[in-house]
Amino acid sequence: MTVDYSSPRAKGRKIFGGIVPFDKVWRAGANEATTFVTDTDLTVGGTAVPAGKYTLFTIPEANKWTLIISKTTGEWGTAYSGPAADLARIDMKVSKLPAPEENFTIAFDQGGASCTMRMDWETTRASVNVAKK
Repeated sequence: MTVDYSSPRAKGRKIFGGIVPFDKVWRAGANEATTFVTDTDLTVGGTAVPAGKYTLFTIPEANKWTLIISKTTGEWGTAYSGPAADLARIDMKVSKLPAPEENFTIAFDQGGASCTMRMDWETTRASVNVAKK
């Protein structure tokens, strides 16, 4: 699986609850919308995700995030197609980072037969388990 995204910088700004408002769809990056491609069937947060190409969005909240996997691809920026194009909406775990993260980062941590996809920025980590189906 691959994730293609642009990494914005904090530059001293208040990010979550600031330039990225709570309770609104966010493109999870900058510039082009974030793409997620898998060549095998997966479960993401326990939800089946067939092999294919998708766009990732999130809805950040203070204590939880929602990951949106959209079937629509090729968007630029914040052009979210709406809930009708969603493959899934998945709860993400939110935790506080030990130190501030200047650059928005999406990374995968291997954990046995599965991995954790994490999104880190400012002082926030949002994460979800990803496994082969």
